[in-house]
Amino acid sequence: MENLFIPIGGGNEIGASCYLYIVGGTRLIIDSGIRFDREPFPDFDLLKSIASEVDAILVTHAHIDHCGSIHVLSNLYPEAPIYATNETVQLLSLMVEDAIKVRHIKERNSPQEWKEYKLLDKALTKVERREFFDSIKVGDVEIQFFPSGHIMGASSIKISYDDSSSLFHTGDISLSPQRTVGRAEIPDESVDFLVSESTYLSSSRKKSREEAEEEFFSALRNVFEKKGKVLIPVFALGRAQEIISLMTEGMKEGKIPPVTVYVDGLAREVTNIYENFLRRKLFNFYVQPAPTYEGISFEEACEENLREADCIIATSGMLMEGTPSYIYAKLLSKDPRSAILFSGYLVEESFGYRLLREKELLKSFKCKIESHHFSAHSDRSELLSIVEKLSPRKNVFIHGFPGENFKDHAFNREVVRF
Repeated sequence: MENLFIPIGGGNEIGASCYLYIVGGTRLIIDSGIRFDREPFPDFDLLKSIASEVDAILVTHAHIDHCGSIHVLSNLYPEAPIYATNETVQLLSLMVEDAIKVRHIKERNSPQEWKEYKLLDKALTKVERREFFDSIKVGDVEIQFFPSGHIMGASSIKISYDDSSSLFHTGDISLSPQRTVGRAEIPDESVDFLVSESTYLSSSRKKSREEAEEEFFSALRNVFEKKGKVLIPVFALGRAQEIISLMTEGMKEGKIPPVTVYVDGLAREVTNIYENFLRRKLFNFYVQPAPTYEGISFEEACEENLREADCIIATSGMLMEGTPSYIYAKLLSKDPRSAILFSGYLVEESFGYRLLREKELLKSFKCKIESHHFSAHSDRSELLSIVEKLSPRKNVFIHGFPGENFKDHAFNREVVRF
């Protein structure tokens, strides 16, 4: 019987990751995310037309481009169990609930928003927690989660079938360790089919991690010496905890002066979950959750936090309008002593992307604006090393923008036979 792989979303793009595997008589869906712009969901009409039923839904990790529409998908397949690692399950409800809130920020408490919350509640009853390397039997296949090194709980997925055949779906993967999560683990044996993310397939790191950190510390010192304030927009999950750890270490080692750092937005709750799983403190005397205030507006609370703190770490990492980091950025925009230091990926439609590239918008900001790169994805050399190690008979790339070798890329709606 022919085996099929079809990107329903997240093929030749970053966002709305959703992948259908038909392996023998077993139908599996890996991930169900959202886009940050235009049509938010994967092509569920196409999915339903191809697969009227599925045997299981697998979630690689809790970033919303991979899980933000899991409630909608689960409603389409109410009988399908949802499998994820313990850490991902712990983060899932928090991340998806926040994604629903942000998507409906201009029409709060609408009937559609509340409908989505109810769908999420139902979906969470279908979720089954699994440890890394547990064997999960679904239909005619065996499934294992491998640590992918991207964020806490993130996994690659190995699917074994036909007695001696297997495929490997990397999910978002990093072969380089971080402060809060170790490097990815790859199977020792070869696979027949490899599906790899390609976020940075077209680029190699120009600087080592150590060099990037030193540049970051230098930027912080320059602002603090001028008595300015710093805003670091972050992804609530993963990047926030890395920046918190980096700044704490920088102060301990004397690379930056002791300063008061407030963490605001969803990053506060996510950091608490990280502390529970890591069994170590991330918040400390210098780095603290931003206070909450009674009886004042959110913007007034942000103004108060800026008076108290030297540095704000806040979501969203892309300065999406209406989020805490967007409000802080507007407040800092008039102060030439202060700075906004981006720390990660920016989609083209985000305010942060426009701020770095549109001259007229940039002119309206008097504060310094810089982009510092701390990737939780493997670069070109690491991704190609995975291909070499697993030596698949066939491999395709997803979750990225096709470059010169677009023939190796699986596009949305494309049927790949293996």
